[in-house]
Amino acid sequence: MNIFEKFLKSWWVILSFIMFINGFGFIYIGSKHNNKNWIIEGIIYEMPWFFHVIYLVIYELPPYFTANPIYEVFLFAFLIMFVGIIRSFWVAIKLWNVYDNNEKYALNPTELKNPNKTKGNNNYSTIFSCCLCVIIIFLIFAISAIL
Repeated sequence: MNIFEKFLKSWWVILSFIMFINGFGFIYIGSKHNNKNWIIEGIIYEMPWFFHVIYLVIYELPPYFTANPIYEVFLFAFLIMFVGIIRSFWVAIKLWNVYDNNEKYALNPTELKNPNKTKGNNNYSTIFSCCLCVIIIFLIFAISAIL
């Protein structure tokens, strides 16, 4: 994959530069790559902006005086925004390796539909062996409790 295609797939990094929506890039890329940690990280980056808007509605004051909590929440949200920018570049660079090795991580359909592939040992019951192990462990604890 060439560098232009990598930049096109990393468009979500631009969202981290925009106030009030800097966490949506992580939510997007987390949902695209099925990574719940990135989704949670995007929500964390959005929470200070959400509280900033809530404080603006509650206090109905000019937002940037030093004597009210809106100013402190804004500074915290701005600081978190810079952390989100750095983190989005970090994740985008790490994803470039995934984009390079895309065929390595792709599913091979011939491997999934091969009828000659062994399916394992289906004659042995795993439920029975699991129950037997639980019973043995229970008996060991019962005997040790009695003694």
